[in-house]
Amino acid sequence: MPIRLATQSIGEALVASLRERILTEEIGVGTPVTEVSVARKYEVARQTAKAAIERLVAEGLLERGAHRSARVPLLGEARVRDLYFTRGVVEARAYELLAERRLLTPEVLRTYEEFRSSAAGSDVASLVQTDVAFHRALVDSLGSERLTQVHTLIINEMRLCLAQVQNAHLLPPASIAEEHERIVEAIRAGEVRRAGEEGLQHLERAQEKLLEHLRG
Repeated sequence: MPIRLATQSIGEALVASLRERILTEEIGVGTPVTEVSVARKYEVARQTAKAAIERLVAEGLLERGAHRSARVPLLGEARVRDLYFTRGVVEARAYELLAERRLLTPEVLRTYEEFRSSAAGSDVASLVQTDVAFHRALVDSLGSERLTQVHTLIINEMRLCLAQVQNAHLLPPASIAEEHERIVEAIRAGEVRRAGEEGLQHLERAQEKLLEHLRG
C-alpha cells in the first residue's frame, strides 16, 4: 500500500517520513533504502527519492558504501565511544565559553522549552529532533561557522544513538530535560567549569546506558 505524505513540499515530507521510520526502527539496521523502493512506496519521482536519500546520508541516518545501496548503519561499541568522545570535546568547551559570556540566546531558550514539551510525550522522532536542536543552538550561538559545521557533522551522526536510547527506554526524557536545565543554569550563572562538567556528564550517562544495552 502506498504511504501518503503530509501537505508540505514533497521533498521535505519525504525526508521527514523516512527519518521518522528510521528513528523508530521501522526501517532497521542494514535495510537497503533504494531510489526505486522509495519512489515506488511513496509514489514520487526517482529524483525526489534520490534527493531524500542523500539528505539522510548527510544527516548520518543512512550510509552508502562503494557501489552499494544506502543502509541504516550499525552502531558498534567503538563507533558509539568515538562519537560520544568527539561530541564531548566540542560541546564541553563550547558550554564553558558560553558560561564565560553568560550567553543564552533566544534560540537556545526556545529549543530548550521545545525539548521539555517533547519530553512530556513519547514521540521518538520529536524527542531526537528537539534534543539535537537544543545542543545545536548552544554551539551555534558562539557564532563560529567552522565550529558549527564540525558539530553538525557529529551530532547528525549521533541521531541513531539518541533514537536507540529512547526506543530501548534507557533514559527517561524527563531526566534528559533535567540535565539540559543544569547546563542552562550553569551557563546563566557564569559557572565555567560546571558548565563543561554538566555537558560531559550529560553525554557520559547516555553513553554508559547505550553501551550496556548494546552489549546485552
